[in-house]
Amino acid sequence: MSLNWSVKNVKNSDDICYYTALGTSVHNGTFRGEEYTHPITDNLIWQTLSIGLNEVTEGNIDEWEKRLAFAYHVGWISKMTVYAGTDKDGKVQWEPRLITRTDLVNHIGLNTNASYETAGAWRRRVIERMEEEGLRDLRRADKENPEQDAITWGEHIALRDAIRRGETTKEAEKAKAKNSDVWVSTSAE
Repeated sequence: MSLNWSVKNVKNSDDICYYTALGTSVHNGTFRGEEYTHPITDNLIWQTLSIGLNEVTEGNIDEWEKRLAFAYHVGWISKMTVYAGTDKDGKVQWEPRLITRTDLVNHIGLNTNASYETAGAWRRRVIERMEEEGLRDLRRADKENPEQDAITWGEHIALRDAIRRGETTKEAEKAKAKNSDVWVSTSAE
């Protein structure tokens, strides 16, 4: 299903939701003088899928803000990249940017055909997804860590055994470490 959207109910939508490209950019496919959906508007449209809110209204600004804050903080969504002007040499600059409350207020009236989720349902979906991703990462670590662990543990065990056999002492090893270019402090000291 395609994502359909409308900004016809956004106050000053022509100024808020669209921009005219100041330069031609291979990076984002814009051409100077052409009109495009503003990156903030575009990002909000796509975030309706992730956030579970299919419209921006006066009554749901607080919920939008809570969901965005949570989603940004846990990495569920990323900052968007927006045009930040040009440098002294005329090179276009881009910067990462969060959607703000002001952006939401400016976009009251935006709506899409994304599914609406209650606050509880959305939070459950996000938590379940984070659990799935976390488990996937742990399972991948189970496959990838043993080789690295073998190197690390091998060195630790060799030093421990050398100390136990009397071939060196903890004090001698500490002195070697302090005199070397690399000094690593551990909580075991």
